[in-house]
Amino acid sequence: MKSNSRPQWAWQWRHGVRLSAVGWLALAACGEPALPPAPEAQAPMESLAPLEHVPLNHCQVQPPFEPNFEPELEWAWSASIFMPAHVQVMMTPIVVEVNGDGVPDVVFSTFAGSNYTTQGVLRAVSGADGSELWTVMDPTQRVRGAASIGAADIDGDGLVEICAIPESGQGLLCFENTGELKFRATASLNNWGGPSFADLDGNGTVEILNGPSVFSNTGALRWTGSDGAGGPVGPISFAADIDGDGLQEVVNGRSIYRHNGVPFCRNTTIGNGLSGVANFDADSRGEVVVVSGGVVSLMDDDCTLLWSQPIPGGGSGGAPNIADFDADGQAEIGVAGASQYAVFEGNGTLKWSSPTQDQSSNVTGSSTFDFEGDGRAEVVYADETRLRIYDGATGTVRFSVPHSSGTTYENPVIVDVDGDDNAEIVIASNNYNNPAATTGIRVFRDRKDGWVNTRRIWNQHAYSVTNVNDNGTIPAHPVANWRTPGLNTFRANSQGSGTTSPYAAADVTVAEVSSACDQATGTLTLSARVTNQGDAATSAGLRVAFYQGNPASGGTLLGVGVLPTVLPAGMQAVVTFTRTNIFAGQVEVFARADDDGTGTGRETECIETNNAGSALVNLTCYNNLPPVALCRNVTVNASATTCGAPASVDNGSHDPDQRPGPFTVSQSPTGPFSAGVHSVTLTAHDGQDTATCTATVTVVDVTPPVIACPAERLVDATGPDGAFVTPAAATVSDACGAQVSGPAARIYPVGTTSVTYTATDAAGNSASCTTAIHVVNRTRTPPSLVMCDVPRYTSAAQVKACGWATSSPGGAPISVVLLSINGGAPIRLTPDAGGGHVVEWLTLAEGHYTLTLTVIATDGAIATQSRQVTVDRTPPLLRAVGPNPQQTQPRTVDILTEVTDLTPVQVVANWVSTTNVAAGTNVATNRVTFSSAGNHAVLIRATDAAGNTAEQTLQFTVQ
Repeated sequence: MKSNSRPQWAWQWRHGVRLSAVGWLALAACGEPALPPAPEAQAPMESLAPLEHVPLNHCQVQPPFEPNFEPELEWAWSASIFMPAHVQVMMTPIVVEVNGDGVPDVVFSTFAGSNYTTQGVLRAVSGADGSELWTVMDPTQRVRGAASIGAADIDGDGLVEICAIPESGQGLLCFENTGELKFRATASLNNWGGPSFADLDGNGTVEILNGPSVFSNTGALRWTGSDGAGGPVGPISFAADIDGDGLQEVVNGRSIYRHNGVPFCRNTTIGNGLSGVANFDADSRGEVVVVSGGVVSLMDDDCTLLWSQPIPGGGSGGAPNIADFDADGQAEIGVAGASQYAVFEGNGTLKWSSPTQDQSSNVTGSSTFDFEGDGRAEVVYADETRLRIYDGATGTVRFSVPHSSGTTYENPVIVDVDGDDNAEIVIASNNYNNPAATTGIRVFRDRKDGWVNTRRIWNQHAYSVTNVNDNGTIPAHPVANWRTPGLNTFRANSQGSGTTSPYAAADVTVAEVSSACDQATGTLTLSARVTNQGDAATSAGLRVAFYQGNPASGGTLLGVGVLPTVLPAGMQAVVTFTRTNIFAGQVEVFARADDDGTGTGRETECIETNNAGSALVNLTCYNNLPPVALCRNVTVNASATTCGAPASVDNGSHDPDQRPGPFTVSQSPTGPFSAGVHSVTLTAHDGQDTATCTATVTVVDVTPPVIACPAERLVDATGPDGAFVTPAAATVSDACGAQVSGPAARIYPVGTTSVTYTATDAAGNSASCTTAIHVVNRTRTPPSLVMCDVPRYTSAAQVKACGWATSSPGGAPISVVLLSINGGAPIRLTPDAGGGHVVEWLTLAEGHYTLTLTVIATDGAIATQSRQVTVDRTPPLLRAVGPNPQQTQPRTVDILTEVTDLTPVQVVANWVSTTNVAAGTNVATNRVTFSSAGNHAVLIRATDAAGNTAEQTLQFTVQ
């Protein structure tokens, strides 16, 4: 569900450092107490009351081993507004805390396109979510994109510094934790390798190792070893107290140097490759694993070769990682080649191998970690195409996801990168070999938070747990990894940390559910205090769902608040969620932590049933915004039938907050409006407040009048000049009213005079019609008129009226031919030019008609003829009157039938007896003689003069 929450948070701290027994076993035995992590100092802190129901270091959950190994992507970084083309990462990222917020950060080098050698850019992002912290923009401080980097507090200021290989490969570039350049060293050469850190002589001052060269913490060259750089594409050296004399040696490939640069030993029978250190025999000294030229070799503490084995599938071979892969109490060695990942026992026996693909460099590294706390390490390895997690004992692939890299020395790192007390995998990727693939940094976590806790630091490629403290300082007298119970690892992280058990879990509870209303904005804020009373932090993004009513019995989700960062053990945070325009009243609100709104959470807690709290709170909050009245002037056309029109001046009036309602809009006057200009006031009302505006409505009459002239008129002349005629009035209709002008009353001359009537309304719209006044002189020689015969009776759809109108000998030419029906308004006909023929087809309803043709000459002479026609399209109506068909009849009977019709009707019985009756309703008598006794049928057929026929059959019984 999408919510409009705006989460807020505040921290509170429980005083006291909590150190688990497992953490002390792993770290406190390093020779120096592990320094506690710096407290988060961003927010107010207060002491909490003792948590009696869950004693410290007893909130633990042993992760289930099957089937809950479910890695998922937590976050990814693949783009930047700074140097946006530089998003390729093909080196081992490191995890240290650089910005003082208490959350680990990821530092790495990037390059653009395929140039992984020069023009590299150093970056830092937050381990919480991948958000960018800084980018080194200075072009004079470019780094080698494929080279490894390292970080440690080298100057004792409590902050880490980061050292990298310059783009030239010569010397070092060391930066402050802010990304600002600290110093540049020019001695030594490296390519894909990188720096490591150690306090070689135990005097409290850190040295920087770069292959066979050792620098002071200010960049001054201390010494350089005699056996060359080492490494297939550059060296990665590290420090370890091989012989247990309290002073650390420098291991660079096949060579070991004392703290002051004096050679300790070397083995020239093997290649000078990439190395790691652990204990593989019964003595307390370390043995060195060297991978070079496709061979894995193990040297004793005096560089004596103990064994060498080829890497299955060939390839040069990447940096070794060392751990107890199968929980047998002995260390094994994991190495990646060109086409196989292989694990060797401590005696050189091949334990298992699994197919991979690294045909480009075949020198990639790997890491190990016991994610589930079962004593068997998983192997994490990424080749050119996939990231895989193997079962350490068998090589079974437990997880595989697409990945892309051109490959150099890079390896995944296992670290608590976001400070949530669970291990995550941090991996670099690039599209060097596949332009469509991913780039940048990706972080994977367990979907159910089932991975055990680990440290929040991985500071260099040649990482070992005891060589660096949690806060990035370098111990002066570290206890070697193999001398620390539970370790004997290299390039692998520890279970747990100095302060937290590997199986520590969170336990979140909720209290103090409340609401607050901001009357100024109408915003209701729901809040709840979330306490983590467990022994491990929650992940960043802990969700707290707020419900109206108990969610266990169908409560309604109000929304979800989010904690943006981790909630460490022993801390509290207030989570808030806001709503606007809510009117629910006083209700019980439940807040449930680790609930995404669907009842689903992702935190693994030692107590899963105490996550909810509730309180009776007020869920009504609003600040009414008044409605907005918006008007516009409108012009509309008047109706042709009413001379008015409806109109609205509303121009989008609305209620911004749609409350409290109902929202109404009205105007006065309401309309419809007559023609003209009208002032209208609009009122908007939201149920509480009112707003008004004023506009004009203009109604325009655009419809001309409808005018009908009087019929053409015949008037007899009263003198030689004609006749005085008062013209009849025209018929006019106009909804808005109109004035009519027409012919004047005067003497009209003999003959035909056309006259025009005009109607004009107030808007200037006008219409005209024309008729004629015929002044006739019946004493003059009439024109010749022959009218066609018309059927006296007809059922036809049309009746043809026609005739021939010509001038009489010596008479005047024909002026007008008129046809009238039943003396009605005449219809003007136009005779043809040849013979004076006129014709008109008439569509007449049923009835009796007199059709009259009138011919008027130019001198007023007149001739008239008429014809009668009856139109009948309805059959006669028959009704038998007698005799009664139910009675027996004699041989001869008179059948009486009532007949109704518009025209005369002939009634025939059985085709032989005929009787005629007049139009109207009459009784016809037809005598019928039956030929024999018995049953007989009589057919009565009535046919009217127009040819319409009706029939009726009668049944009689004859005696």
